[in-house]
Amino acid sequence: MRVATVDGFVTLFYDGSKELYNDELDDEWEEEEETFYDHTIWEDWNLSDECKRYFRERLSWQQIIVLNGVTEIPQFTFYRCWNIKRVIFADSVIRIEEFAFYGCRCLFSIKWSINLEYIGYKAFDCCDLSSVFVPPSCRVIEHCAFCSNKNLEILNVPQTIELGDYVFRDTKLFQRSPFHGPDEDAFEFDINRWLKNINNSDQFALHRLCSSFEPTLDMILQTMKDKGGPKAFNVENSSGITPSRYLKENPHAHVKEKEVIEKYVLQMMGEL
Repeated sequence: MRVATVDGFVTLFYDGSKELYNDELDDEWEEEEETFYDHTIWEDWNLSDECKRYFRERLSWQQIIVLNGVTEIPQFTFYRCWNIKRVIFADSVIRIEEFAFYGCRCLFSIKWSINLEYIGYKAFDCCDLSSVFVPPSCRVIEHCAFCSNKNLEILNVPQTIELGDYVFRDTKLFQRSPFHGPDEDAFEFDINRWLKNINNSDQFALHRLCSSFEPTLDMILQTMKDKGGPKAFNVENSSGITPSRYLKENPHAHVKEKEVIEKYVLQMMGEL
């Protein structure tokens, strides 16, 4: 593993050759944390030199690039690495284990492995993700995997996926769900079903397409024609999200909304 500056971020190139999490040093930190609370002065806490070196290193990372050949991110690997902002997974990654990125409170951007199959318990709890497009290869997302991402409004998952309880509890999306309220615990199954089918009706065909994996220009143009042209981009689904927003935030979408509308108008004018 090596560290270098990439795109202005202090970047760890993770190859899986070293276990990064140290349980004993983390316990030492937590004992002091219960006394002081103020993390801005942690260097002044009564910590061993080894513990301070350990946390200086972990808090220096701003970007993680997972190298090809890594198949699994072990549990707690980047636990509470506050300053990580971006993660880029190689397509060899299949599993992300429990608490792997828990408490990475600055993490706002993820490029997923297209072969990812499993996201563990609280793997991305307490991060800063606003949109997540889980690849269609993913089979399981465990309990609380994306809880407490306060700004999370888009969580697009395959319809066949197995979802644990409270996958997106305490997020903007959860607050906007039709099941939010005093009896929300009784509706956990219905919440997961709603999440998987949020764009499934024919009314939201453009939503479904714009949030799909690698949407194509031709398919979007045909759907726009069926749904009333460019104005279809502004129709909100039951979570309050428009196709336009899906397309703009979808990291797998190589086509831009402006290009779609320009080509659609030219087609309608007989120019194409």
